[in-house]
Amino acid sequence: FAEHPRTSSPPDFVTIPAVQSPELSLTKTALTADYAAVGDVISYEFEVLNSGNTTIVFPIDITDSRIPDVSCPSLPAGGLAPNATLTCTGTDTVTQADIDAGTVDNTATASDGTTTSAPQVESVNAVQTPELSLQKIANDNDFAAVGDVLDYTFMVTNSGNITITNPIAVNDNRIGIVTCPAIPAGGFRPGHTLACTASDTVTQDDLDAGFVENTATATDGNVTSTPDTVTVTGTQ
Repeated sequence: FAEHPRTSSPPDFVTIPAVQSPELSLTKTALTADYAAVGDVISYEFEVLNSGNTTIVFPIDITDSRIPDVSCPSLPAGGLAPNATLTCTGTDTVTQADIDAGTVDNTATASDGTTTSAPQVESVNAVQTPELSLQKIANDNDFAAVGDVLDYTFMVTNSGNITITNPIAVNDNRIGIVTCPAIPAGGFRPGHTLACTASDTVTQDDLDAGFVENTATATDGNVTSTPDTVTVTGTQ
């Protein structure tokens, strides 16, 4: 039999490019349900998903509109594979402005320096408790004659947790409406006190009764304090 040598063609290479679609998705979750006081801490969790089809090899960083330092762990060995997640954490501290606003809204994005997720917004609501407290003080201990003047001081305290922006007035069952000083610029803040003053004139009926008793409340037009009563005893 005749021998036929084998022949082969040179190799031919074909390159098929991959369709790479790097993508990050972010889920931001508030771990704190609400807040009520200045200094309360709101904790957040940031779950970063590699929702693309390429492995992420650069560190993940979170940019948050209120939290400057969000802590993210290092990437796994070999990078963050598609469909894998990374969980970052951060905290935010409540201010008086946050309580007055009634809600904390902040926006975050995740990035590896090349690819950035869509922004995610999370809201946490304040527990607002507007409240006024009144202490009525008689500056005179007694009275003895018709026409004697009894002076009173009305100490109005913002005992709630939100700043009051409406004028304060005191309503007294003998004196009527007591005008108080203007609230400070920026509002009447929690824990602060406003002193109002007024006077009452003794009548014959007061002398005959042997005492003057009157009751007052403080209000900003929306919130009214519990009543406070003061009695001044006359000298008969």
